[in-house]
Amino acid sequence: MKLREVTITQRLIFSNLLSLMIVSFAILIVIRSLYYVESTLKTQAHEHITVLSEHSDISRRVFKLTSRVKLLEQTFLFSESTLSEEAFHIDLELQTLRELSTNRVLSQKMDSFIDNFHRFLGSSLSLNRILKKTQQIDGLLAEQIDELEFYISDQKRVKAQDAENWSYFNKLDLVSMLRESFLMTGKMVGNIHSRITPETEQVLIIEVEKELDILLLHLENVDIKTPKLTAQQQKMKQTLHKYNAALRRIKANLKQRWLVMDALVTSQNELLSMVELTESKVQTDALALAESLKKEIGRSRLNAILISVFAFLLSILLVSLVVKRHIQKPLKDLSEGFDRIESDGVNKPINLNRTDEWSHIENTFNKMALRLTDAYSELNEEKKNFDFLAHHDPLTGLANRLLGTKKLNEKITKAKEQDSSFLLIYLDIDEFKTINDSLGHTSGDNLLINVSKVLEELVQGIGFVSRMGGDEFMIVVDDEETVKHGEIILERINKSLRKAYYIDDKSVFVSASIGVCQFPSHGNDDETLIRNADTAMYHAKRNGKDQYRIYVDKMTLEVTDIIETNVGLRQAIKNDELVVFFQPKVDLHSKRVTGAEALVRWEHPKLGLLQPVDFLEIAEKTDLIVDIDKWVFRKVATLISQWQEEGVNLEGILFSLNFSARMFYMPDLAEQLKSILDQTSCQPHQLILEITERDMMRDFVTCVRTIETLRSQGYKIAIDDFGTGYSSLSVVKNLSADYLKLDRSFIQDLDTSQLDCEITSAVLKLAKILNLSVIAEGVETHKHLEKLIQLGCKRAQGYYFSKPLPVPNWLEYFEANKGDQQ
Repeated sequence: MKLREVTITQRLIFSNLLSLMIVSFAILIVIRSLYYVESTLKTQAHEHITVLSEHSDISRRVFKLTSRVKLLEQTFLFSESTLSEEAFHIDLELQTLRELSTNRVLSQKMDSFIDNFHRFLGSSLSLNRILKKTQQIDGLLAEQIDELEFYISDQKRVKAQDAENWSYFNKLDLVSMLRESFLMTGKMVGNIHSRITPETEQVLIIEVEKELDILLLHLENVDIKTPKLTAQQQKMKQTLHKYNAALRRIKANLKQRWLVMDALVTSQNELLSMVELTESKVQTDALALAESLKKEIGRSRLNAILISVFAFLLSILLVSLVVKRHIQKPLKDLSEGFDRIESDGVNKPINLNRTDEWSHIENTFNKMALRLTDAYSELNEEKKNFDFLAHHDPLTGLANRLLGTKKLNEKITKAKEQDSSFLLIYLDIDEFKTINDSLGHTSGDNLLINVSKVLEELVQGIGFVSRMGGDEFMIVVDDEETVKHGEIILERINKSLRKAYYIDDKSVFVSASIGVCQFPSHGNDDETLIRNADTAMYHAKRNGKDQYRIYVDKMTLEVTDIIETNVGLRQAIKNDELVVFFQPKVDLHSKRVTGAEALVRWEHPKLGLLQPVDFLEIAEKTDLIVDIDKWVFRKVATLISQWQEEGVNLEGILFSLNFSARMFYMPDLAEQLKSILDQTSCQPHQLILEITERDMMRDFVTCVRTIETLRSQGYKIAIDDFGTGYSSLSVVKNLSADYLKLDRSFIQDLDTSQLDCEITSAVLKLAKILNLSVIAEGVETHKHLEKLIQLGCKRAQGYYFSKPLPVPNWLEYFEANKGDQQ
């Protein structure tokens, strides 16, 4: 037997042959103490690890749940069904989390959190229903105002010969003011869901109440005493009473909602604090355990010494030697290990270099220390992750709106102290909604990740970038040289983003609209700077996209006009104020009409006939453009059916309609068009659907698939504004279109520019090779006509033949120039 493999028990027995009883008793005491230490270490370590794991899991789940509750709170007004469904999942997760804990106090904290969540859910549902009820009252009041105006107008007609007729005009003016107050009231009520602060909500509701008082005052001033008017006034007063009652309910609910939210946040913080307190207690218990074991070891050592005193002198010497080498030294190493845990909470593995009983204690201690260290490390890492997720966008890793605004305020404070300046750049991806709708949200997310990487590389070392939400990014540049030459960085951003991105094996072309303002010239606080930069960005998008605009004060007024136009356009679609004009397409050799392009106009009740440039750009920013496209399609199909029923010969005549990118990339476009045509006698082969080359290249693969589907149903397809986009010969070669519409920019100087002449000739030759027909746009002079005929172009449209015509004039032109239709 090797000496190193002799156990402590055997050493003591061999060294105490002359005092078996005394030394054996000492050995039993020492062995008992050692096994007590080992057992205690195993038991307590397991309990500590279990508690730490349990509370780490609870802490992580609570944070995720509170994040979902915040998202739920932000979206509670959009859909009651969505709110209920998401609340059900959150409540289910809360109940699951409640069952995880065996700690009674922690369970009570969890119950408090669940109770406050249910109060929050009830408040959200209640407020949602009140706001919906307010919308119904708002609609009823709108109808009653219209009826009041009708009664006054009718009374004015009856009293047309009355010398005091001017008073009815005055009443109509009162109705206009009443309607203006009503619209202002509706707008402010619609803004209540923004909920920035309780004070803001209270001020907004007070403003609404004041506006309702003004509306009631205007109503009282309508003093025409007729039964109908008197009854109508009484109905409107009752409706206004309901409106005020609804506002009081909203006000009370909002106040209660903030109290509920405060309670929810408080219970959340108490719950997390409880988790942290428990973790601290575990650490304290571990230190207490170390102290207890040290005392137990000390008692064991003392007992061994006292008992050894009663042994023979030789036994005493031998036992002292054994204790010193085989007990005291390992105990010292073990004690030092506990001291390290007690002092700094960090443990280094101990090495007793033993193969006897101490090896078990050594392994147990090292395992416990390792597991405790890992648990504390994981907990600290989770806390760091929580902080990161709270301040960063989970998709792109950029600073989110919260952190971006915080860093912006820090820049403002620093700039004020140093009397310096910086640039705030607000950026929006052009047609991002179209990309999302056509390729899916996963592809849209991948595009945002690519864009964020490009922006981070551009501003590295000169500022920071943050994602403000959706496809909007904020860039703050504080580099002195860059601020002085700000247009350089703006051009670099536009140029860097203006390229093809390969998303899921698809090529997507994007661009960005950028707005920029400078501190302190354009604002002294974060809210003003962001608002002004966003306004400048909107102007960049409105003026053609893929560019930047520097903020000026007049932009704010223009944005107000745009909002009014947007509201009016919605009303125009509802009231059928849009009209269709037709611009003839002509065969250049026979001069006969071969078709026409349908162009929309707005017959504004106050401003008269508005051209597309006055409203289509605004419509393209929202889904209104889709409603307009559908309206024009239905109108043209209806007119074609009507003309055919009246005996107009439309054989061989094709009518073109322009589709926006949002309309063209709708997944169920073909089904929607078929549903409209089924209500008329118009056939798909009578229609040409036009999409611009630029919109076509946003998602070429989807575009090709859509074109093939539409052509299989009989529609003709035209590529509009050809020559101004990003297409290549390989793209055109693989596109199953029927027509190329040569952009007017090439026709304008066709008779004077050799370059334009060569380009036009090349397009005509390319179209012939690809079996495509070419239609030249913008033919305005006889020289244009002669040059196109010389180059071999067969069809054209433009002011030389006719400007866009209303329906009666178009029919006259068509009858006069249709020629032989065979």
